[in-house]
Amino acid sequence: MTTLQVKYNNDKSRDYTKMDLPSGETMGMPSHDHAMYGLPSATGLIPSPLSMAGTTAFAAATAATNPHFAGFPGLAGIPGIPAQTVPGLLPSFPHHHHHHHNPVLGGMRFPNMHSANSGSSVLLVSNLNPDRVTPDALFTLFGVYGDVHRVKILYEKRDSALIQLADSNQSHLAMSHLNSLKLYDKPMRVALSKHQQVSLPKEGQQDAGLTKDFTNSPLHRFKKPGSKNYQNIYPPNQVLHLSNIPASVTEDELKTAFNQHGTVCGFKFFPKDRKMALIQLNNLEESVEALVAMHNYPLGDNQHLRVSFSKANI
Repeated sequence: MTTLQVKYNNDKSRDYTKMDLPSGETMGMPSHDHAMYGLPSATGLIPSPLSMAGTTAFAAATAATNPHFAGFPGLAGIPGIPAQTVPGLLPSFPHHHHHHHNPVLGGMRFPNMHSANSGSSVLLVSNLNPDRVTPDALFTLFGVYGDVHRVKILYEKRDSALIQLADSNQSHLAMSHLNSLKLYDKPMRVALSKHQQVSLPKEGQQDAGLTKDFTNSPLHRFKKPGSKNYQNIYPPNQVLHLSNIPASVTEDELKTAFNQHGTVCGFKFFPKDRKMALIQLNNLEESVEALVAMHNYPLGDNQHLRVSFSKANI
């Protein structure tokens, strides 16, 4: 046989060159029978494409993406019709979610099964204090958990910012530690962004200094492979770890500097290494502001203070 003869346009056969063929007898095929199509029954969890077929939204989306399917919204779920024929509607389903390959499920992805942004190194930070936040402040705070490459406070929405870190592991780490943390009196909301990178403003574009490139900053904590900083990553704490303290700097000088950003209620040098100390602020919000203000603070002898969150208590 050199040509395929199709007599009916229905759920079992269809001739796309002859849209006026009769529907014929559908043999009473149940349109919602998961078992018939090899679809797992996950009532209330994953809507099958077939159960969605009758909805106006599904029909509209199908017709919009491929005009040939206008009026035939159920096609995407029929065996033998590859899901790819509805571009953008049912992209590939990640096979690792299943123990066996299902030929019907292959080529489908259901909404909300996993985040399309899960590999993003860019964070969207919202609910910032627009009167106080700066790219440098965000660079310092998020830099505790990764090497921040770019920061963009949104020009039209100054309480939101995009922050690009070196990789997605660092963005996940920063998000897990900093989401809901208060900065400048407001709890930040931190989420993965759909953007894969933060773009710099084009020449002549209004920006007001809200975008900053830190790619080559000497202040990155994790640039060196195997850096000790990888072993000293802790959640935000009202006790801060200070390092790189010159021998000439006294406890009172450090307390005075930190008292500009909160109330110091504890301090001690490390007994075996006076280049390091612990300092305790009155509460977590004060310690966050003190870290942002005092990290890289000049202490004389061309040395700059290093500040991070400590796991210790004083």
